[in-house]
Amino acid sequence: MAPKDTDKPVELMAETEQNKGDSKDKKKSKKSNDADPAIVDTENAMSEEDRELKERLETCVSTLINEGNEASVTVPIRLKALDVIVTELRSATSSMTSVPKPLKFLRPKFEVLKEHYGSIGGDEGTDLGDKELLFLRARLGDVLAVLAMTLGKHDERESLKFKLKGTRDYETLAKLGDTAAAADNNLGSWGHEFVRSLAGEIGQEYNARVIAGADPEEDEPFQDLLGMVDVIVPFNVSHNAEAEAIDLLIEVQRLKKILELDSIDQNNYRRVCLYLIKTADFMSDPDDYEEVLESAYEIFRKQKQYYDALR
Repeated sequence: MAPKDTDKPVELMAETEQNKGDSKDKKKSKKSNDADPAIVDTENAMSEEDRELKERLETCVSTLINEGNEASVTVPIRLKALDVIVTELRSATSSMTSVPKPLKFLRPKFEVLKEHYGSIGGDEGTDLGDKELLFLRARLGDVLAVLAMTLGKHDERESLKFKLKGTRDYETLAKLGDTAAAADNNLGSWGHEFVRSLAGEIGQEYNARVIAGADPEEDEPFQDLLGMVDVIVPFNVSHNAEAEAIDLLIEVQRLKKILELDSIDQNNYRRVCLYLIKTADFMSDPDDYEEVLESAYEIFRKQKQYYDALR
């Protein structure tokens, strides 16, 4: 005769299956926990070369800011430490496919370097009597501009602000007769990505000044920005980035400057004109539409492509 109560065996079987499942989950969890430290160690591990680079950069930053307030750490010594940082950054940012290691290793030092920069001879490009100290501040401004490209606050346009301050210091050095130091003010040496980032911030700053009441028809309120535009546009055109050059000129409402460029020749004028013609279709203002097409017409005419000019 079959037992009346059949619930207990079923419950036991269910409990047994559940216990097996829990046991498997615990084993899996244990295995994953055991593997985590190894994964973390692998991710955090640095090669000997990377470790040496990190230590070298940290030592240079410590020397640059004279962390120990040592009298023996003179301005020339601090300049040599800054030269190492500049060389490492320039070589790494010349062609960026990922975040360069020097940029990554200098991230924790960004705020310290900003604080030190502010302590050198005051703000807003104040003239310094010491040429070496002025050159140090100009180069440090360049370094901070590059670091701010990924670390700075987007709304504050820190990269552009540091570069503008550095440019003023380089101009002061040129006035003082130090042409060799002033020649170090080379935007292109920091790589195309930095130039592109700077161009974006120039457009934002230009619009902010116009909203604040500056007259876009006048050059004086935008003199510092336009000086940088005059450097970036030829650089872009000569490096097959004609579209970016045109976009920047349109952004700052100075498209006619493209007609002054010597870098537009028989090798690239077609790309320039084609982009201008295509861009005209997106101009909502009739005056802007006319200006864009006139610019293409003038470039065709200068290259003696009269048929294309009359299309």
